[in-house]
Amino acid sequence: MTPPDTGPYETVRLRGGVESMRHPRGTSLVDLPDQEPVTPEEEAVVRTLVDGSHRMTVRDDGTGALLDRLRSGGWLAVTVHDADGPVFTVEPHRSPAARPVPPPPGRPRLSRFTAVRASADGLLWVSSPRAWAAVVVHRPEAAVVLADPGGERRVPGLDEAVAARLRHDLLWAGLAVVGDEDEEFRVRQWSWADLEFHQSSRGYTPGFRLGRTGWGAEYAPAPPPRPEPSGPAVELRRPDLERLRGTDPPFTSVLESRRSLRRHDPRNPLTCDRLAEFLYRTARTVHRRPGDGMELQYRPYPSGGAAHELEVYVVAARVAGLEPGTYHYDGHDHRLELVRPMDGPGRLLVDGVGSATSQTGAPQALLLISARFERLMWAYEGLAYALILKHVGALMQTMNLVATAMGLAGCALGTSTRHAFGRLTGLDPLEEDLVGEFLLGVPAEPEQEEGGRR
Repeated sequence: MTPPDTGPYETVRLRGGVESMRHPRGTSLVDLPDQEPVTPEEEAVVRTLVDGSHRMTVRDDGTGALLDRLRSGGWLAVTVHDADGPVFTVEPHRSPAARPVPPPPGRPRLSRFTAVRASADGLLWVSSPRAWAAVVVHRPEAAVVLADPGGERRVPGLDEAVAARLRHDLLWAGLAVVGDEDEEFRVRQWSWADLEFHQSSRGYTPGFRLGRTGWGAEYAPAPPPRPEPSGPAVELRRPDLERLRGTDPPFTSVLESRRSLRRHDPRNPLTCDRLAEFLYRTARTVHRRPGDGMELQYRPYPSGGAAHELEVYVVAARVAGLEPGTYHYDGHDHRLELVRPMDGPGRLLVDGVGSATSQTGAPQALLLISARFERLMWAYEGLAYALILKHVGALMQTMNLVATAMGLAGCALGTSTRHAFGRLTGLDPLEEDLVGEFLLGVPAEPEQEEGGRR
């Protein structure tokens, strides 16, 4: 049906991520729960909505009941038009909230959780992890409403009814709020970044692909193995794992004895051989094989899809038998590759860690955990970075337990000096950057940690 020539009107389509499916009971829409199959009489409407290239006005005869049912379930994206074309679209993620009729008292403003970003086609995408829908702005004039959703002045170039509808829908979707949204601590405790990251990485936003989709193959070849080093390397001694099976303390003893130990013995430095054993037991590459378009690896800790995107660097401040400097650990050949001798960036990292952990002397070794992002992001969508952080946790716990078994002082850190890793390595932070830090050394005697076990 041809849309009206003048005046505001709506068109509808199935929101992103929803598809139709035929089965013996009829046609149904998938990707939302509790949806009954549509009747044969409604199948033509469903096919039009699935296509998405044919728009239907909500005034179409014979479609009202179906459209109302789909709309109330959050299945339909609704675009509001004026005489000059589309103005904005409400793109639902889940079932709509109750309409604020009458609107709550007070002047609406954008929620602190609301973000406005440009999409690939130049449109503005307005979203919030607390909202049940996003709003896509098609016209520059409508962006004026985003700046002041509680305003009532006329917006040049925009139909007054459409501007009022946009203000209403921003409030209805949860993108705009009235009053103190942080009155309850359960809300105040969340930053926008934390809540957005949590919900997006858990797949709470239908319509976006999530998981190992292999999407990167459309744009780039599979990530290659790490380039061979060009600088000098230190070959490391390999420990006797069979001997360690018999001499290590029992697992339960290791688990129950684990502590975060920060202070290192200034008279007893970590040796290169003990560092070599620690790296071999925690981060070596046990096996490599081709698969899924790229090289797969197996290490002592788990990794999604056997991608093993994590790399380990050692900032050796005081390691007997090893010149001070920053080294990359080659887990396949079990060696340390010199990145650069100890200088400004390395000292900045070591001094910063010493200050943050209240050490009177310099740490003996700081292990930097970086991620080669393409190793995961080439294959995974939506949750790649969350998966990286889970891998960091798995590696850090492995490091904690091995350090305990070896009688070393191990401590996972929360952060380090900003930008120092890039200055150390010269790497593009979009390709490889720091995602974790671990302190390692010989414990001071006796080790007294305030607060007990951590």
